[in-house]
Amino acid sequence: MNRRSFVGAIAAGAALGEARNTAASGGLWETIVLEQGRHLFIDDYLVSEAQNLRATLHHPTKRDQPVLLGIGSGYDNFQPFATTLYDAGLGRFRMWYCTRKELKGTTHFSYIESVDGIHWKLPYKELLEIYGFPFGVTDGGPNDPDPARRYKLTFWETGDPHLSHLKDGHAGVGVAFSPDGMNWTKYRPHPVLPDLWKYSIAGDPQKKGDIKWREYAADCLVSTWDPLRKLHVGYVKSWTWPPDEMGYISLSSDGMGRRLTSLTVSPDFIHWSTPARSGVPWPDDFPSLEFYGCRPKTRGNQILIFTCILDEMIRTREQSHGIGYTVLSTSTDLVHWNRMKAPWLDRSAGDPKSPDHAMAWVADVITVGEEEYIYYGAYSRGHKDFSDRTLMLARLRKDGFVSRDAGREQGRLVTPLLRLNCRQMTVNADVRGELRLALLAEDGKPLPGFSTPDIAPIQGTSTSHAVRTRGTLAALRGRPVRLEFSLREADLYGFELD
Repeated sequence: MNRRSFVGAIAAGAALGEARNTAASGGLWETIVLEQGRHLFIDDYLVSEAQNLRATLHHPTKRDQPVLLGIGSGYDNFQPFATTLYDAGLGRFRMWYCTRKELKGTTHFSYIESVDGIHWKLPYKELLEIYGFPFGVTDGGPNDPDPARRYKLTFWETGDPHLSHLKDGHAGVGVAFSPDGMNWTKYRPHPVLPDLWKYSIAGDPQKKGDIKWREYAADCLVSTWDPLRKLHVGYVKSWTWPPDEMGYISLSSDGMGRRLTSLTVSPDFIHWSTPARSGVPWPDDFPSLEFYGCRPKTRGNQILIFTCILDEMIRTREQSHGIGYTVLSTSTDLVHWNRMKAPWLDRSAGDPKSPDHAMAWVADVITVGEEEYIYYGAYSRGHKDFSDRTLMLARLRKDGFVSRDAGREQGRLVTPLLRLNCRQMTVNADVRGELRLALLAEDGKPLPGFSTPDIAPIQGTSTSHAVRTRGTLAALRGRPVRLEFSLREADLYGFELD
């Protein structure tokens, strides 16, 4: 088996969810194995039964002032492609992002710090020249098995800065490594995902292209580490072939077709699988929907995917190229998405003076104490206007994306059969009335030591209500159980296992 086949097999295994669940003898995915971490009720993955509950999508609150805008020193063409991390050792927020002096000039992979994640100090530092665009940094943490490669970067660039990507033959996705996030070394040979422009209609002298073009990794790849599957998971922009394969042809694609999102995975950040389509239009989507990248984040057994939507049929100005917003998607197998259609982070359509009048695309999301900090690219004019791009900040309750809400009438939520691996548990909920929890056996009966009277009721507002049980949670390891939540005048977001 060659290297590409090997990594492709890994991707196929991930797509089947082999690392996600344990299949008991009674049926497929009968019991869900939950590892430690934060598990959310964003979709119905952890919901088997629900009565008298409504699901509420919560939108973040935008901060009026930009985080970064026109970063000085001539860098007027700042691009809001950013990764933000908090370094506990340094006591600083760290941001890596994209700057360039001229529209068609050299791009710099740049760096800046902040004490609070809101105010970022200058001057910034230029770390790398990239003849393309940098997109995502992953931090392996202080216990990374290879300290010299603790920080990992994905980017897209040409092989020769003097050649067009159509003639270069070496344009594509590359990676770089750093021990400290400051000193970077590009991995060679470049690219790690090969150039396929000769298969596009633009690269083909006959202007026909080839089906191989569907496997191309275009100029927007952001990855995350998936601790459950022990894989680097990347989502990359890709294209249709032929251009009208899915009907609509993008107005700004020069006839290339329609933008999609594809999945690629890697065990080592160097060998990546052939991209496989994941973000694709559905039959009931509006006809001109396109995918313009996304930011994946792990939450428990799921990947939460902040999905950037582009619609070039709506324009803010005559010469603009459309509008954009961010929706929430989830996945349990990496490939298939459960995508919400309603905007989660929407543009300010009613305010022509707003920095995000045309576009609001999530760049990164990090948890800061009891909140989520959402950094997003704001465009006031449109997709292809490079003169007005700003990085903005919005904030949301920690893991407060979707809640299951009960009013005066008692509601009930029961999970599928789970196998827990934890010593303690907390619940993220806003409880004005009361919330009770019980753990049920396979037959639906309460487990001794974990019935409703055995678990203290939960009241008040907290992202981490402690679950106090008479029994010992660690003793349940490996045993199939269900969680039963009974709530009145309360909003339930999820729970965390530790």
